[in-house]
Amino acid sequence: MHTVCIGGGPAGLYLGVLLKLAQPRQRVTVHERNRPDDTFGFGVVFSDATLGNLADADPVTHAAITSRFARWDDIETHVRGHVFTSTGHGFCGLERKALLLILQDRARELGVELCFEQPVTSLDQVAGADLVVACDGVGSWVRDALAAQFEPDVDVRPNKFVWLGTTVPYGAFTFIFKETAHGLFRVHAYRYCETGSTFIVECTPATWAAAGFDGADEDRTIAILEDIFAAELGGHRLIKNRSIWRNFPTVRNKRWRAGNVVLMGDAAHTAHFSIGSGTKLAMEDAIALRDALVAERDVATALAAYEMRRRPEVEALQAAAQASLEWFEGTERYVGLPPAQFGYSLMTRSLRVSHASMLRRDPVLARAVERVLAERARLELDADEAPPPPMFTPVELAGLTLVNRIALAPWPVGEAEGGVVGDGHLVFLGARATGGAGLVLTEPVAASGAGEVPAIGTDEQAVAWRRVVEFVHARSPAKIGAVVRVGDAGVEPPALAEAARRAAFAGFDLLLLDAGGTGDDVVDGALAAVRPAWPSERPLGVRVRRGDSTTTVAQAAAWRALGARVIAVAPGSTRASGARLDAAPLADRLRNELGVAVILEDAAPTPADVDAVIAAGRCDVVALGRALVTDPGFVGRAAEAAGWRRGEQTDD
Repeated sequence: MHTVCIGGGPAGLYLGVLLKLAQPRQRVTVHERNRPDDTFGFGVVFSDATLGNLADADPVTHAAITSRFARWDDIETHVRGHVFTSTGHGFCGLERKALLLILQDRARELGVELCFEQPVTSLDQVAGADLVVACDGVGSWVRDALAAQFEPDVDVRPNKFVWLGTTVPYGAFTFIFKETAHGLFRVHAYRYCETGSTFIVECTPATWAAAGFDGADEDRTIAILEDIFAAELGGHRLIKNRSIWRNFPTVRNKRWRAGNVVLMGDAAHTAHFSIGSGTKLAMEDAIALRDALVAERDVATALAAYEMRRRPEVEALQAAAQASLEWFEGTERYVGLPPAQFGYSLMTRSLRVSHASMLRRDPVLARAVERVLAERARLELDADEAPPPPMFTPVELAGLTLVNRIALAPWPVGEAEGGVVGDGHLVFLGARATGGAGLVLTEPVAASGAGEVPAIGTDEQAVAWRRVVEFVHARSPAKIGAVVRVGDAGVEPPALAEAARRAAFAGFDLLLLDAGGTGDDVVDGALAAVRPAWPSERPLGVRVRRGDSTTTVAQAAAWRALGARVIAVAPGSTRASGARLDAAPLADRLRNELGVAVILEDAAPTPADVDAVIAAGRCDVVALGRALVTDPGFVGRAAEAAGWRRGEQTDD
């Protein structure tokens, strides 16, 4: 078998190594357009988990790589005059050129044919190969040539960034957030050898233009940045290496294979540099492709197996990278947070780090954030009394006081004869309230109608709902919110106003208008009609779904102007594989850009994930779907697992 790799970066070289180890008689050729010692960029990052995968795949390469590592456990953050350190992270840095030379040497030793300065520019040049691996980077010409088969999607992000080096020997992965007259700059810096560190500078387009980078060459870029970061560099210099300002492209492909051609590494997928996983993804792609080629007899079956196994892993990491990317795109909205909460938000930005993980890695930071929340809730704690876990901290939701941050998300309970709810709704909602939820939300109900869908358009329907509300209020400290659909056929604003009056009569503490898939003008009209009919002392809001046309921050600002004080954000109709709390980035923007109270909905997050999004300030309340539906005692069990009983809690 003859395998041709187009691209001599870590992906192609490592695949060549692994294939020759597995099948020494196989012919493997790697074509690279540059010279052997050409490289762009400075250092690459590996996590401890990635190193374990490399050790299993080829101990010799692993030993050569790790012998050159710069290691660190800490992340150091500089913001608004504060410097704080978070520990327990376990990362290593390596010069990119050193990595390439190690892989080149190992590939030659095993008999891989390395063809430098011999670019492949047409698939006709490799027509005789059994397998063609396109690992030719983010701008892959192979992907473009077969775009009809791969169906690529390249999302070019707005922030500007430039990849530089410096002689500052950073002892930790270092984030610098520098406020200037031009705007906020973000720096991602880490050491890759004894005398060199990567120094990535990122900013918004407005800051980039204001600082004078439009049209600046490498030397001018360095001159401006050395002036901006003079104090942080402390006399050290910045180093260029094709250091031009760029916009990060997030690459996805509907398919990774077309005939005997397969995509690998950045040609197939990218993940934002803020999570340091580009080289990791490329080399782990190579491991997965090697495994598939060894296990399957024919190329087509092997490529299908490779993609089926590898795609969910990549998409999960891309979901985390997207959340991290969006955090850095909007860092301006976080710099005003208390320093501990800013650091916590930064550490948990990918949504893959839970509160339990933070308590293990950095208990000082985690406990500091818990105290911030407790102080904000005006809890009176004894000097030796630990604050509650984030989900059990009371919150004022647009004037509505909740005993904790857990809600029941809207969930279909069952039919309602003539639109009138009965014992089924009373028992279902009452059980979640008495089970400990601070807020229960109804399923989306109709503003009018007398069919089998729960409604609140007649006096009889309102009286039935009042019975449910009074049960919740009498048997628990929970609050209850009505979710009313807007945009139903034939339902005009006057009918919505009447539904709001009946919801007020029923005693609901909160009214949410369910936007569904309706247009912005429908929601605007509904809010305008409902606001005068709903008591001003009770919060009014809108429920949206991530990905709807109605979920832009600008439109949410318009809703706020029309009286919406709460926005509930539900997951979209599609969910990235492995994504956790996938509506959290939108909830985060709404809360921290607009200052509205936000309820984040999710089906079944873990208690530790709930704690993390609350502690980071991404939402005020988390509304659970399946988790509370299948387990009415979820809240009590979460409290018990956390060791939380007021006056009896532990730090375990």
